[in-house]
Amino acid sequence: MKLFYSLFFILYLANFLFARPISYSDSWTIMQTNNWEKHRAHLHYSPSVKNSFGVILEDERNTGRNNFGLQWNHLIFRKNTKISQANIYLKNGFGITNKQNTENPFINSMISGDWETRRYFLSYHLGGRYANSFDNRSFHHTGRLGIAPYIKDYGSLHTWLMIQVEHHPENPFGEDPVIATPLLRFFKGDFLAELGYSSNQHFLLNWILRF
Repeated sequence: MKLFYSLFFILYLANFLFARPISYSDSWTIMQTNNWEKHRAHLHYSPSVKNSFGVILEDERNTGRNNFGLQWNHLIFRKNTKISQANIYLKNGFGITNKQNTENPFINSMISGDWETRRYFLSYHLGGRYANSFDNRSFHHTGRLGIAPYIKDYGSLHTWLMIQVEHHPENPFGEDPVIATPLLRFFKGDFLAELGYSSNQHFLLNWILRF
């Protein structure tokens, strides 16, 4: 576990961030997610616009688990029009979860979709996980709705006003199963940041950098 914490600390300092699971061909993405549920660091490589492969480290605040795993993201569908883009992704991962010095394997899978124009944004995620002997199965849904208060040219600073709603129907950890988070998203070029505050009184802070 010393190796796990060392790796997590390195990824944390690198500001690993949060966004779409696949980038442009032959590129890297570093992500970090911080919210009421977990601290999550993710590094992945995209050999093409259809797939990415990466490493994930998680410190789950609500369960006390630490996770180390590998993840494969696949673009199932993409539709481009003159004013919009729609995507559907499949995300599959597996690895080892640790709780109170006991380790077990875990697997997870998620399907996610998004649609956006230069003014409006909509996304939905449905995910599930099985961790042998640790709380067994869990499922959750997450949706987002966003609007851009102004429209700028490529390379400028862009701002989105968003509302995120999560539903964790099997949440046994004392949290409300429905959590709403108003947030601000900013991005410029290959850098993106999100800042919000959830209805269960926790901050959200996500970052992403592509190169």
